[in-house]
Amino acid sequence: MRFRLPRPYTILITRTGETPVAITLRPLPLILMGVLLAAVPVVWVSQLLGHNEQLAEENENLTETANEVLIELETLDSEVEDLRERAGVPEASSGDRSSVDIPRGGVGQVADAGDLFALAKSRMPQIDTKLKAQVRPALEDTLAEEAAQAAAFPSAKPIDGALEITSEFGLRRNPFGGSRYEMHNGIDFRGPTGTPIYATADGIVVKAQYSGGYGNHVVIDHGYNYETLYAHLSALEVQAGDRVKRGTLIGALGSTGRSSGPHLHYEVHRNGQPVNPRYYLDLNDLWAQQDQ
Repeated sequence: MRFRLPRPYTILITRTGETPVAITLRPLPLILMGVLLAAVPVVWVSQLLGHNEQLAEENENLTETANEVLIELETLDSEVEDLRERAGVPEASSGDRSSVDIPRGGVGQVADAGDLFALAKSRMPQIDTKLKAQVRPALEDTLAEEAAQAAAFPSAKPIDGALEITSEFGLRRNPFGGSRYEMHNGIDFRGPTGTPIYATADGIVVKAQYSGGYGNHVVIDHGYNYETLYAHLSALEVQAGDRVKRGTLIGALGSTGRSSGPHLHYEVHRNGQPVNPRYYLDLNDLWAQQDQ
């Protein structure tokens, strides 16, 4: 079907005794003008809607960011609480009960991004004050105490290099013959005479002397109810009252006292009682070798 342009129309306006007035209407320009007038609000509305959609998207992104900030602050606050408990700082009385177990309800509404950022801004100084004024000083003391306790834990090896165990902790047959059993309060490590012997933890030397059974021996008080003993030494490198660190040279391996050959007799005492040094030394590889 061919498209035909609308024909023009002529309207005559007459009045008695007056010359008629003729008005010619051309439909095409009118139609085009009507389309343009109709299009203007449509374009405006579409632009307005597009702008509103952009604003809505930006607001949604801000709200999401604000929620993430608050979640991070809650995580930080929780970590500060863990540090507070570790430091032994008593919990401050507060009327803010935020446990999820508390019965609560209501219709949830999306929070405004500005309100969320304002809440985050108000919470940051509270967390900072709690950390700096309460937790940090006490935590520094706690960490220092923990570090001192860790340094006093006799976990280092008394001899460098590979260790060869010749006698375990516990009951054993008399090494000098006979059928009787005796209690062995330490572990014996074989080695060449003169092999350096080291302190297995920080402490203070309380004995560095000779006795008939242990021969030349050193006893170190590590604090926290720990003591270690190093016996049958060929030489002593420390004396009573010396403060030593983990790894300090304290003597040389030998065979003095009640000994059948060059070795180090090493003991660990906890609360005044001898305990198996295997509980403190990493000797699992030697244990596995002996089980084969």
